[in-house]
Amino acid sequence: MRRLRGPWTWTALSLAVLIAGWVALTAAGPNGPIVQDLFLPGPGELWSGFLDLMTDGYKGRSMLDHIGFSLERVLVGFGTGAVVGTLLGLAMGYAPTIDALAGPFVEFLRPLPQLAYLVLLIVWFGIGEESKIILLFLAALPVSAVAARAGVRGVSLQRVQVARTLGASEWQIFRHVVFPSALDEIFIGARLAIGIVYGTLIAAEIIAGSTGLGWMILDAGRFLRSDYVFVGIFLIGLMGIALDRLLVAIEARVVHWAGR
Repeated sequence: MRRLRGPWTWTALSLAVLIAGWVALTAAGPNGPIVQDLFLPGPGELWSGFLDLMTDGYKGRSMLDHIGFSLERVLVGFGTGAVVGTLLGLAMGYAPTIDALAGPFVEFLRPLPQLAYLVLLIVWFGIGEESKIILLFLAALPVSAVAARAGVRGVSLQRVQVARTLGASEWQIFRHVVFPSALDEIFIGARLAIGIVYGTLIAAEIIAGSTGLGWMILDAGRFLRSDYVFVGIFLIGLMGIALDRLLVAIEARVVHWAGR
């Protein structure tokens, strides 16, 4: 028997086993399926629910609208939080004074559960888009700041000393030595941040939303539409994978020297 090789082979095998188990648990038998479709809809029911949602939408809005609302919130909240957090982290890593001023606040905010202050944001800004965007901004900022600071602190002192010896100014050292060397850590922080932002978004939509995939999942669950719930979960997972792969592709393009 030829030996299985390559990670894609094992990935395909694990998916095949998972799908086979799913079909076996939900297939109709003499006494009905092992697991009722209320708890786990079968592939046929899931596909039908997906077609219904794509054709008729949900609660007066198309599925593309719900997907667009969730994606827009993620991109705006993550984009602003990652940019501000990265700039702050670079300054913290490069200037001890700024680190002493901003570091305690970043370290306090980083482990704090985002939903702990969601209620406060709703009181301040209402249940509209502002509270959700600010929540996602605050979720991305500390992770990006810590990663950027770690990237700056991990820069080789020999590179900096060589640049100074060659007459480079502080700005040139930062631009051509420190920042490129920190990019690897910055992208790692961005990937971590977007995962946190994505999870926070769904919770925010469930608590204070009337649109988006998170809200759709909660509302469909109230009416025991398990097929709609699972469709929403699959869409969320696929969107999360797509966003992460996008960051990986950008990293491979920008930090093409990493690992060499």
